[in-house]
Amino acid sequence: MKDVLALAWTEHRRTAGLCAGLGLELVVMATRSRGTLRYLRLTLRTIGLLTRRRPRVVLVPNPSLVLSLLTVLLRPVLGYTLIVDAHNEAVQPFIHQQRWLRRLSRWVVGQADLTIVTNGQLASAVEAQGGRPFTLPDRVPEPPLSSVRKLRGEFNAVLISTFAPDEPVETVLEAVRGANIQLYVTGDHQESQTTAVQRAPPNVCLTGFLPEAEYWALLQSADAIIDLTLMDNCLVCGAYEALAVGKPMLLSRNRASVELFGDSALYTDNEPTDIRRMLESLRSERARLQSAGAIKRDELMTSWAAHAHRLSGLLQQWRSDMGP
Repeated sequence: MKDVLALAWTEHRRTAGLCAGLGLELVVMATRSRGTLRYLRLTLRTIGLLTRRRPRVVLVPNPSLVLSLLTVLLRPVLGYTLIVDAHNEAVQPFIHQQRWLRRLSRWVVGQADLTIVTNGQLASAVEAQGGRPFTLPDRVPEPPLSSVRKLRGEFNAVLISTFAPDEPVETVLEAVRGANIQLYVTGDHQESQTTAVQRAPPNVCLTGFLPEAEYWALLQSADAIIDLTLMDNCLVCGAYEALAVGKPMLLSRNRASVELFGDSALYTDNEPTDIRRMLESLRSERARLQSAGAIKRDELMTSWAAHAHRLSGLLQQWRSDMGP
């Protein structure tokens, strides 16, 4: 869509799927610099790009809060409409709880022309913060063609993880200790030096960070997929990935997840005993969950297209309002 530019400082599946579905140009800026130097370089490159291109509509993901703040501050000078695609942390901070960061996050929500969120609970929070919400769950991704491989166990599950603070990885490791299940844990575990990770039971395989093709091959080879979070009303990316590859899934029991995925998933309260019990149910209800997942996948794809059409209409309206 001409005159609409999406800009990100890191790659993210939700942002890429959103832009692909809407036909938007996405520019992902990257640098090997760290810390303050990284932010300085990306800030200068962003200012240069927006000054040269002069888009009428700019879309950015939040996180990054710094990128979102920068585009809010540049908007009066460059005159674009600003859309912020807000993840949970941008609306209801869980990891970064400092008061000044929470206030800054609320200010960005209130300043954006539109804030895209994944569910109604976050939409209500955006309204309470003075923002204008637009609800759009993630787009179900299209997995690449991958070779299915034989995994170790009789029942193989993949725990999708980045070892972020909201992920109860250690709890899952405790839940599968001694269980008749082979667990594969994705993500760079080198960042986590906890005793639980270092002493993972023998039926756990820590895969480390996997390239895209290998990641999808693992998901397609597994019997089930687990993606858990301690965040309220968080719709995890792994749920959409599980639907994409037709695998039964175990999710955290929060209102947003239960409302969206319904009977296509099983849910846990993130406690070891309950996780283990639900994994047993996941195994025994595998056929039902696969059937329900296929129905849910088609339903979400149809729903996403309808919501995306509405959003596309808003983009066209904003472009027209700004004149030729």
